Amino acid sequence: MKNKTHQSSIISILLFIVILSLVNSVQNLISPNLIIISNYFGFGGNTSQLGVLTSTFMILSGISIVFFGYLADKITRKWIVLSGTIFYSIFSVLTILVSPNLDGYYLFFFLTAMNGIGFGAIIPSIFSLIGDLISQEDRSKGFSFFSITSLLGMALGLIIATIVGPMDWRFSYLIIGIIGLSAAFFILFFNEPSRIGKDFSFLTEKGAIDYTYRIKKSDLKVIFKKKSNVWLIINFVDTIPTGIILFLIFYYMSDYHNVPEDISLIFLGTILLSTLIGTVVFGYVGDNLFKKGRKNARVLLALIGNVVPIPLLFVALIIPFQAPNNVSTGELFAIPEAIIMLILMMIGMFANGAVNGNWYATIVDLNLPEHRGTTLATANLFDVIGRSLGPLIGSFVRDAFSSVYGMMMSIVAWILIPFFWIPVLKNVITEMNATEKIFSERIKKLENS
Repeated sequence: MKNKTHQSSIISILLFIVILSLVNSVQNLISPNLIIISNYFGFGGNTSQLGVLTSTFMILSGISIVFFGYLADKITRKWIVLSGTIFYSIFSVLTILVSPNLDGYYLFFFLTAMNGIGFGAIIPSIFSLIGDLISQEDRSKGFSFFSITSLLGMALGLIIATIVGPMDWRFSYLIIGIIGLSAAFFILFFNEPSRIGKDFSFLTEKGAIDYTYRIKKSDLKVIFKKKSNVWLIINFVDTIPTGIILFLIFYYMSDYHNVPEDISLIFLGTILLSTLIGTVVFGYVGDNLFKKGRKNARVLLALIGNVVPIPLLFVALIIPFQAPNNVSTGELFAIPEAIIMLILMMIGMFANGAVNGNWYATIVDLNLPEHRGTTLATANLFDVIGRSLGPLIGSFVRDAFSSVYGMMMSIVAWILIPFFWIPVLKNVITEMNATEKIFSERIKKLENS
């Protein structure tokens, strides 16, 4: 029975990884074709309009995340995931109808906004489900795979958009939408786990107890009384750098280094791979330290992971070099400055991988099962503010000055991030112990009832 349950959990997590990768890919379909799309709508290469569109997607997804996060703590999460997947897939498919004029831009704006709502339905629901499918001691590892779906989504979106974009940028949305509708079918076969979590799942297998607690409005006070929760939630600054870099990276590489989009994709892919590896590696490190009794290890790793990249990326972004026209991959990596830039970025982003899984694991550790979806949703709302500010800041600074100045704004934001993690480090152990005490008391009460 346990082997069957374990296999079912693995299959479920793999399905969630596919769905999350797809929904994360949608928001990365514009960047490789930024100028193509701008010209398609008649904006003459200006990026501000697309920056506003991307920011609107982020804002609506944030509002949607809060609503569906609270809903996920009250009702069956499977149906929320199914609805969200169908929702963003259909509106992605409809992008093929967008015409090359201002009316087409308005339609694209609407479809993108609707995608944001679908995105918001999926994220907190799957997060809550994964929290029930993995044990406490494996949370950093488990959530490292959850968090790399954003990287896989980036890679998938950037690859498809780069390959398909020169033919017709709308086809990239059509492809993602069709795959998404196919993935939605498999959600029907998913069995929702008990909110009691994997650590106590043996009790429910015997039919002894089930976790019947659900969130109430009064619980919001409990969530926001925890200082660690508050600082983890309001840390919107940590998504501004990513928002800027992903929005401007292709234009920056072309404008500052004369590197075309297809070669930039290989360059960016190498950097994303280092982030992915760092996420998995530090997920294992966080769990191993947690098992040894270092309850604040996950937070400490996340803090270090935010400090290390700052000087490395600052230097990387200002290294001057010009690639020859129509440069090949081999020619690019024969340029010493390009190699140095790549190495600095890879090291910095590998270290930054320490944040992802450990952040999610800390949210789960700090909160009761019926509070996790709401807490993550609220945190994601602030993250969305950061992601929406990123393209706006980057595009306006780029239009006013240059792509280099636009990219450098990411470093300005990055410098502020560690100050949000220091209070978490101070309070996390006390508040985590308090949560564990309440949960244990509830388990005993349910067992005896």
